[in-house]
Amino acid sequence: MRTRDVFLIGAPMLLGGAFLAAFVLHTWKERYIARAVQAYRAAHDRMTEELIEKRLFRFPGACLVSSLRYWMLAEIFSLLVFLAVVSGNRSASGLAQATVAAALLGFGVAWSSFRGAAREALRSVQRDLPIACFLFSLLLESGMGASSALQETSGSIPEGPLARELGELLRSRSLGVPQSESIERSRRRVPVEDYRLFLNHVLQGERLGIGLSRSLRELSAKMLESQGHRAETIAQRAAVKMLFPLVLFIFPAVVLIILSPVILDLWARLAR
Repeated sequence: MRTRDVFLIGAPMLLGGAFLAAFVLHTWKERYIARAVQAYRAAHDRMTEELIEKRLFRFPGACLVSSLRYWMLAEIFSLLVFLAVVSGNRSASGLAQATVAAALLGFGVAWSSFRGAAREALRSVQRDLPIACFLFSLLLESGMGASSALQETSGSIPEGPLARELGELLRSRSLGVPQSESIERSRRRVPVEDYRLFLNHVLQGERLGIGLSRSLRELSAKMLESQGHRAETIAQRAAVKMLFPLVLFIFPAVVLIILSPVILDLWARLAR
């Protein structure tokens, strides 16, 4: 096929195919694509719950991770591994080896991704909890009930694991789950000591009828103080962590820059 035929035939076909694909996606995305994405997300959420129940994902905070993108990353990596192994050996044994390697490496990528995401989710809960605690105390002081104040707090704090967990706590209450059971379930899902203290304050306040606003404000101040101590500890560790790159990369460059005239002069004298 000549170049002119490619431009006269191939380019219009490519352009028409692109317009047709865009039209189909625009027409059907509200029906089939949205349903397919929802079904894909639901299937992977069920898979994550089963792996957590079977203790394959034993690390704390795994329930707080939104699982879709991490499963997609693992599946794409598994597909690339499978194609790489099959391209080197196309026999039946090569196909079996590719399947086993893709499954094992894909699960390893999913496990490591979920573990890192769970740690980040727990840090996010610990970071947002003082704000939620202080806002909850202000809403209680304004005269709102505990459930309404908790709902307003979950919608006002930054979107993240803590907001989703508070929303799940309110949803379980609206479905008729006993208060102690829903709080205990939330305590198991979020293994953060500050969050457990927050739930204990809420439970005791609703059971005993004591004022929550003052105790929650004091708890928020303690959380902020402990976060300041943790930030100071991390800052002190940063100096030790910076020592290795300083010695390995920066100090040799500085020595070379300072001593380069002397070294070049000595080299020129020896060359004579």
